[in-house]
Amino acid sequence: MTPKFSNMAIFIGLALTGGWGCATEPNLTDIQKQVQTLIIQQEASHKQEQQILDRMETVESQLDEHDFLVGELIKTEEEASLDTRHLLEKLERTSTLLREQIEQTRSTTQRRDQDMSIRVKALESRIDNVIHQPRSVSESPEVTTPNPTGPSSDPKATQTGIPASPTSPKGSAGAENEASAFRSAYKVYLNGNYERASVEFQRFVTNYPSTTLTPQAYYYLGESFYVQKQYDPAKQALEQVISRYPSSKYRSHALYKLGQIMLEIDQRSKAQELWNSIIQDYPDSPESTQAKEQLKKSGLS
Repeated sequence: MTPKFSNMAIFIGLALTGGWGCATEPNLTDIQKQVQTLIIQQEASHKQEQQILDRMETVESQLDEHDFLVGELIKTEEEASLDTRHLLEKLERTSTLLREQIEQTRSTTQRRDQDMSIRVKALESRIDNVIHQPRSVSESPEVTTPNPTGPSSDPKATQTGIPASPTSPKGSAGAENEASAFRSAYKVYLNGNYERASVEFQRFVTNYPSTTLTPQAYYYLGESFYVQKQYDPAKQALEQVISRYPSSKYRSHALYKLGQIMLEIDQRSKAQELWNSIIQDYPDSPESTQAKEQLKKSGLS
């Protein structure tokens, strides 16, 4: 029994038993009214306390729910942070892939531009062949007839298959048109079949040693060997362009590629010499810009 109820019980007991002595009837009635009033107030107080307890339980429940929601929010933030990191990594990979695709597209475009240039030159050569009759073997001072049974006069040519000097083209009956032969070899090169391309370009420079397409054929012959890491025959083919065709635009290409070969076989001073010669002789060419970048990148500048 609570203190309030205990005091009230005592108060009622005294009032009913006449504990106050000579209490009159009217006084007893007043006391009973007061007791009833106190009981009502006590019940109201009890009800208010119960309401307070209920509200406290509600608040505690809300606090628990709040704590749960805070925990869920923290968990969601951690998951979002992890998802963001994964997204950034994915974006970085996608960016790298896109850069590679751009480089491949640029390379493909450059090759197509070169192919168009080759086709134009081939058409010009064909027109020139129609307008001007080709010189016979006996009229050409540069053409010599090789001995089919005797050994080659140049041991390097025997080893690599690259002719050291111009040889006469095959007879006109059944011979390939030079432009068609070049396009065929170049198409193989563009398709990435460098082993076959080297064979095709070797055949071209052997059959057509003195045409406008010959220096270009020597350059792509060197390129085909270079991709296969056959540096000696690649070097010999590129040196043909440099020494025999000084006015060809492919001379700067050959100098740059030969510099790359020299760098890869650890002849750094020779690579530096070749790239510096491009910068000096062809200052406005794309190869000059590439040569400067290679000198800086290789620590040779």
